[in-house]
Amino acid sequence: MYNLLVVDDEDIAIRGIVEGIDWSSLPLANIFTAYDAEEARQVFRGHPIHVLISDIDIPQENGIALLTWVNETSPQTETIFLTGHANFNFAQQAVQLGSFDYLLKPVDHDVLKSCVEKAVEAVRRREQDEAYLKTYAYYFDQWNRQLPLLVERLWQDVLGLRIPASADKLEPLFELYGIPLDIGKRVQPLLISVEQWTQDWNARDEEIMTYALKNAAADILLRDRSGHVIQDAGGILFALLYEPSVEDESTLEERCTEYIRKCSEYLYAVVSCYIGEAAPVASLRFGAQSLGELERSNVCQTGRVFRLSDYKREKKSITAQPNFQEWSALIEQGKTCELKRHIEDLFDRLQFGQVDHPYMVSYYFGLVHTVFQVLQRRSVPVETVYAEEEWHSGENAMKSLGAMKAWTIQFAAKASDCLVKQGKDVSNTIAKVQAYIEENLQHDLNREEIARHVYLNPAYLSRLFRKETGKSLTDYMVDRRMLRSISELKLTNHKISDIAISVGYASFSHFSKQFKRSTGMTPQDYRKKYQNVR
Repeated sequence: MYNLLVVDDEDIAIRGIVEGIDWSSLPLANIFTAYDAEEARQVFRGHPIHVLISDIDIPQENGIALLTWVNETSPQTETIFLTGHANFNFAQQAVQLGSFDYLLKPVDHDVLKSCVEKAVEAVRRREQDEAYLKTYAYYFDQWNRQLPLLVERLWQDVLGLRIPASADKLEPLFELYGIPLDIGKRVQPLLISVEQWTQDWNARDEEIMTYALKNAAADILLRDRSGHVIQDAGGILFALLYEPSVEDESTLEERCTEYIRKCSEYLYAVVSCYIGEAAPVASLRFGAQSLGELERSNVCQTGRVFRLSDYKREKKSITAQPNFQEWSALIEQGKTCELKRHIEDLFDRLQFGQVDHPYMVSYYFGLVHTVFQVLQRRSVPVETVYAEEEWHSGENAMKSLGAMKAWTIQFAAKASDCLVKQGKDVSNTIAKVQAYIEENLQHDLNREEIARHVYLNPAYLSRLFRKETGKSLTDYMVDRRMLRSISELKLTNHKISDIAISVGYASFSHFSKQFKRSTGMTPQDYRKKYQNVR
């Protein structure tokens, strides 16, 4: 509903407008009146006025001066002037000041009512537009807040093979998210490997500190540069530098060194940076995969900067090789869809290589051996999965890449699906890690020592362990130590200090604090409650 104000120094004129016109069909809540400009101002101060009908000739000051004041204090008001003089100068000033209309007295009531109706509609449309703009501004702000997450998800999909690296798929998304790239422009990937935390974080703390590492990478590595820092689906941090210049390339290693130093000093993390080579967007995932392979192969050196170009081996005729180790993990985890994407990606790259028969033979036997090893680790008889001895049909598929691709997907997916149905909890590798931890709880275990036991890079082991168990290595070891100490407190009369040492705590104070954090009770109180030892 809207408010109308009628200003005129003649009472009969006001009554004629207020009482002589049937306003019931218009959405008017109130009709106010005033006999001069000052009285009109008082009404404005007490009520919102949406439409003003004013005579130009009013005492003390004319309607033009009143309109000037209204424009400053109530710009949403639409003003309709009434006058008994057809003065062009007045009309010109009224138009210049933005009045809604200018009518001559005596005014026809139907004309005036129609004019007010149009003015009310103009006010309604303006309010609607303002509400729309406010709503748009709100959602635009929300969009901008979410934009970093949307950009990160886009790059995760690109690196994870969930979006084809083609112009028709990526360029509309680049434009939507404001990424200054097209499919032909270059991106330089940089992998950030978190090799060790120097503090004993729990899972939540580690997630928070990883977020801090990510922000620090954006501040230091991408300072004054166009790019994004993302975390891929496997938890690996990547800095993506858009369209790097020669100057960027010359200073990147220096910035990586600064980043490594500050992570160690302020964020309690030992990290290494692996610098890839700039390549078109379409090849980005291959560059990221190469950095991942380099990072996994590094088991000796930590807290350093590595360049992929320094570790490239001599190129062979076949540049694309299957990552059987990764495929093995995907089969074992039952991730059939992701496995299929990796197989399709390999064969897409093989289209550009010089694939010969020896390569196909080597590939075929390598795949069969990999699948059989997975089944053996999981104690699944081969004949249970392949009752028709389907591995023999792979020999016939060697004649073409298309046939070998189809056979590979079918053969590997069958093993993966079988293991999903079997419902095992963890892979053989993680089972070995858990057994090793169980056997050595009395020792001061660390990630590097455990990783050496299963021949894996420490950072890769941490990611794999969390992925399969949902816990960090540190949290898992604490849980196992607490469970064993609880059993000892319940079932034995051993000294609590001896129990602490037997589960790897040289400091009794540290053990007591950790036990209370886990159970809510001190070891002494726990023993008294559940064993009644005095």
